[in-house]
Amino acid sequence: MLVTRNFAKCLVQSTINMTARSYQVSVMGGASEIGQIISFMLRTEPSVTSLVVHDMRENTPGIVLDLSHIPVNSRLMGFCGHSTIERALKDSDLVLFVGGVIKSPTLTNEAWFETNTAFIKNIAARVGKMAQMPFIGIVTEPINVLVPMAAEIMRCHGAFDPKKLFGITTIDWIRAQTLYATEHKMPPKTCFVPVIGGHSEKTIIPLLSHSRPTTNMKDPEIMQFTRKIQECDDIVSQAKQGLSSTMSIAYSVVMFAREIFRALDGQRVKVNAYVENNDFGTSYFSGLVNVDKDGMKSMQRFTKISQYECNLLEKATEQLRKDVARGKKILEVA
Repeated sequence: MLVTRNFAKCLVQSTINMTARSYQVSVMGGASEIGQIISFMLRTEPSVTSLVVHDMRENTPGIVLDLSHIPVNSRLMGFCGHSTIERALKDSDLVLFVGGVIKSPTLTNEAWFETNTAFIKNIAARVGKMAQMPFIGIVTEPINVLVPMAAEIMRCHGAFDPKKLFGITTIDWIRAQTLYATEHKMPPKTCFVPVIGGHSEKTIIPLLSHSRPTTNMKDPEIMQFTRKIQECDDIVSQAKQGLSSTMSIAYSVVMFAREIFRALDGQRVKVNAYVENNDFGTSYFSGLVNVDKDGMKSMQRFTKISQYECNLLEKATEQLRKDVARGKKILEVA
């Protein structure tokens, strides 16, 4: 009887330990359009027992108040302004950079780029001063340029682990999945289309040669499908009359976060991300990345790709080298 009781006690304790795993997430730029959607979704995520929302916008307290009315058993904290960045980052397991501004017809490319660069510089410098680097996911565009820049800033400030820095490109993967399923009248969950390269119109490469289930797409169809994936942002923006595709991107960010939580739980997972990787002719590359509790491991390789995909890869690699160089060139650490 004693053995049974001890076994039952251990079983209960084990169950408590398994269900008690919880994580703090900081959403930096959480009052932005996409930041609000991400914060809302994470507010109800079971693994998130502490959600931190930070932004420079004056309406940040109102966003946090709105989120506080959602009846969940998790802690919610809000911070506003430059002086509170360190407090917003403290003790977080995952930090999401989602701030800056979204491209719009009323905003010049120069203003868009300068605003988003300033946002990344500011937050990355504070992360670099942390005693231990958390997992970092960057959503702010242009990812191809800003992820390498963030890495150099963190290196300059001391605390940097390249295995924990990710440009979140999950949106490219789920777009390829859903459009492929629509094209062939299949359930989306049964389809898989790997996407490699980078995260811009010139660098996104859907590998239809490795898609599942396999189909007999002709060359013109493959080229048309590829262009559709590469131009998705513009297509959605035109359909929304100048607004960005915030909802699908927010969903993809939460998908990424869920996988990171599983990795922190001790599981081996895969995420689609743009990371530091020297195996493809450039120092940063996007693809399916293996991740565990310590961060990034290896990136999945795809052999026997088509000649068309080889040509795309060659051009994408050339562009990625320019993007990475641009990110490092504009680096100015105050």
